[in-house]
Amino acid sequence: MRSSALSRRWSPALLSAALVLSIGGLAWRPAMLAAGGLTWLGTVPLLRGLSRRYRRIVLLLTAVGGTGLAIGAWHGVRLEWELVLAGNQPLISMLVAISFVRLVAPHGGGEQSAPVGRAAIWQTIAAVHAFGSVINVTALDIVAKRIFRGLPLPRPELMVLSRGYSTGAFWSPFWGASAAALTYAPTAQLPIMMCTGAGLAAVGLAVSGIQITRAFGPALDKFRGYPLTLDALRLPTTLVAAVLGLHFLLPGVPVVGIIMICAPAVTIALMLHRHPRRTLARLVRHARRILPSMGGELAMFLSAGLLTAGFAALVEVVGLGLPVFHFGVPQAWLYVLLMVGLSAVGVHPVISIAVAANVLAPMQPDPTLFAMAGLIAWGVQAAGGPLSGLNVVLQARFHVDTFRIARWNFGYVLMTLVLAYPTLWLCALWSGAA
Repeated sequence: MRSSALSRRWSPALLSAALVLSIGGLAWRPAMLAAGGLTWLGTVPLLRGLSRRYRRIVLLLTAVGGTGLAIGAWHGVRLEWELVLAGNQPLISMLVAISFVRLVAPHGGGEQSAPVGRAAIWQTIAAVHAFGSVINVTALDIVAKRIFRGLPLPRPELMVLSRGYSTGAFWSPFWGASAAALTYAPTAQLPIMMCTGAGLAAVGLAVSGIQITRAFGPALDKFRGYPLTLDALRLPTTLVAAVLGLHFLLPGVPVVGIIMICAPAVTIALMLHRHPRRTLARLVRHARRILPSMGGELAMFLSAGLLTAGFAALVEVVGLGLPVFHFGVPQAWLYVLLMVGLSAVGVHPVISIAVAANVLAPMQPDPTLFAMAGLIAWGVQAAGGPLSGLNVVLQARFHVDTFRIARWNFGYVLMTLVLAYPTLWLCALWSGAA
């Protein structure tokens, strides 16, 4: 018991060191492999703190992946140990890097600056979307603590959080969705993904704003929202501009790697500007408190890498023929539907993306179209999947059943799935895959 507690105490240091090594691994591959090893060492002790559901999923994925590797080894297949150790390490390090951004996230103005009524709905949805697109789930806490008072949250207020947040997956390079898609389709064109995804997100937010405004009914005039100011937008705008600028200047560096660099660099620069003497202490405190809480995500991505390696070994042994010989817009749309369906029964989208990348590899699908399909599916399941990570977080923090949230979002999910087809078509047109 004592050794286990000691191991968990070392996890923040190991994960922080893995982030530093991952950045170095962008230029020297062995450093990335070392980072993968440290991440495994830092994550395994955190498994005891996971929920029973998460532990079962991680152990199942690990067992299946390990079995695939064993079968492959038995038949003389060359095993992808590099994939096991560090296949998802860039994705994991990106998530760790982004977690530090919450140290400089805005917290809104005083009560007197809060918008009221219809304008409050639109400003609050936009604020959740803007912050959530960069600092992920922390945005829910920032906005909720600022404007919501009673629990459980009623339907309109919960929809403000759910819809505003989930649409960020459609375009934001700071989401795990983008990191996973770019990990398995590294040559995808990020600007095209962001533009087409942003269009889908804009339509989703517009429809959601109208629905939420109607859902408030007579209580609309009393709703006090989160003030979306130019000062609040400065951080997400700076980060997005930095990532796109470096991506243009350094096209050979993966986008995930650019975010690994930009997120902590911008965070540390702002902290040194605001409170230089407290910077180091706050970084250490963040690592000790926040990184262990990410154990579920880290374990999921590590086990997904193991599953992918095991699946690749099995394919080498048994072969896998598909009736589809071309991955175009219709196939991409069916892939979105399949991913959303699988997420409804608890299959994490990173698993679907990883397995699909292996299955579809012989077809040589257009990487941008494949990645865009992954983003759309991730965003849809985040809002409509009863077992999605977002809805589990909403249930834990705001006391609303996940299946009720999924039911409230059912119409929105259907609409988004319909809009997914023209979005994929536009993406294919711009990328030259149409």
